[in-house]
Amino acid sequence: MPHADFSDLADSWELSLRADAYSDNTIKSYLRSLRSLAAWLPPDTAPDEVTRDHIRGWIVATREATSSGTARSWFAGVRHFYRWAVADERINTDPTAGIRTPPPNDPVTPTLPADAIRALLGTCTGGDFTARRDAAIIYVLIDCGLRLAEITGLSVDDIDIRSRTITVAGKGSNRSGPRRRTVRVGVKAARALDRYLWERRRHPYAELPALWLGGRGRPTLTSDGIKAMLQRRAAVAGIGHIHPHQLRHTWAAEFRKNGGEEGDLMVNGGWRSRTMLDRYGAVTAAERARAANARLSLGDRL
Repeated sequence: MPHADFSDLADSWELSLRADAYSDNTIKSYLRSLRSLAAWLPPDTAPDEVTRDHIRGWIVATREATSSGTARSWFAGVRHFYRWAVADERINTDPTAGIRTPPPNDPVTPTLPADAIRALLGTCTGGDFTARRDAAIIYVLIDCGLRLAEITGLSVDDIDIRSRTITVAGKGSNRSGPRRRTVRVGVKAARALDRYLWERRRHPYAELPALWLGGRGRPTLTSDGIKAMLQRRAAVAGIGHIHPHQLRHTWAAEFRKNGGEEGDLMVNGGWRSRTMLDRYGAVTAAERARAANARLSLGDRL
């Protein structure tokens, strides 16, 4: 059973994270990482009794049970916790000091071919509220590559049909609040949004600020609701299991394949580090390399 001090310190740590304007998603992830460590430790091991060997063993167990990505993410949370605890004089030593962040693996998330996306949109051709809402969601995902939390958190005021722009509250935060960026959608996506907003006016909860409202009179559409919607549409389209992040990968891969600049991709995707950019670009790197070699063929230039 986890030591009681973990729970007490977690409450204080959460208060500190909120005071420092960390996003809700980051706070949830950090707290989850601490709960994972506390549950893995030998029973009744107090936070100040944790050693480097404990941390290393937990990292290995996490990587084997989940993935290298989860191990990296959760280690970042636990490291932040111990740095905070030492700085706040709750604990004397930091057992994460000197431990390197677990190396990333090279996961390859499959992208969706254009025919599959057309089939997905083909299931949303009706003029009813649900069809128009789902078509708008899919168009925004494939045009902007938004994260699931980003598209779920959109409000009506974030949409400007006239300029075809969407204001997104991105991952992470500044001291002054969420990191915001403005992305521009294509004509078809703007039309899908316009059609949805027209139908949305007749929804029982149309006065709510949230952009995506629920079907059958429910107030709003949650992240789980968006994931379930995509899976239902995929099943009807006969394209198997998909998830929202797969559409983000597809958007990024297509952007680069069709000549989009890396700097533009970073801005539009809300990345601050090249690490994720390189991972997304690797999906179609071989295809781009073959196309470049054919375009620059020395034989054809002789």
